[in-house]
Amino acid sequence: MPSRPKIHQPDDRFFRHAMSKPEVAKRYIEHFYPDIARITDLGSLKLESSLSIQPNLREFQADVIYRCRLQQDGEKHLYFCLLLEHKSQPEKYVSVQVGLYVMELMLRSVKEAGRELELVLPIIFCNGKEKWQPLTLAELFAGHPQLGLLQPYIPNFSFVFQDVSQLSTEELLQLDLSSGAPSWHYPSGISPT
Repeated sequence: MPSRPKIHQPDDRFFRHAMSKPEVAKRYIEHFYPDIARITDLGSLKLESSLSIQPNLREFQADVIYRCRLQQDGEKHLYFCLLLEHKSQPEKYVSVQVGLYVMELMLRSVKEAGRELELVLPIIFCNGKEKWQPLTLAELFAGHPQLGLLQPYIPNFSFVFQDVSQLSTEELLQLDLSSGAPSWHYPSGISPT
């Protein structure tokens, strides 16, 4: 029996492949975040070009970015920044990385002629073995001795966090994330049959 080739970061590749399909992203948002689904026109989900940021020449790349119209105003848009954190260890500074993406997407919106500043909704996707809850920037500075004086200057934003390791196989299959996924990998032994 031939051995299967080892795929570098298979969970990340599966996520990118699945979530790059608007119908899968739409089902995911409708299922897990119905309040967000209600205020958006998910039929207008448009995959955006990837975002790369290189602080200190080290590349960070956002996994999947969508642009989507809000229900109440067809001219306003909301970015969905879907990020997969696939490390087995919690990432203490994930909010710093996500903050870079948020600011870069906002900068992208104001640099484009005729476009106004747009909201960015970061969604962090985690499938590590260890249960964790990411800290916001404000929480990262919680023990700072001058926090009371300096807190107004700490950038603060929230993010949507989904720890998929806590979901049942049945819940994942309801989303049909395997639709069109590469045949070489399905998370946690999930198969499309």
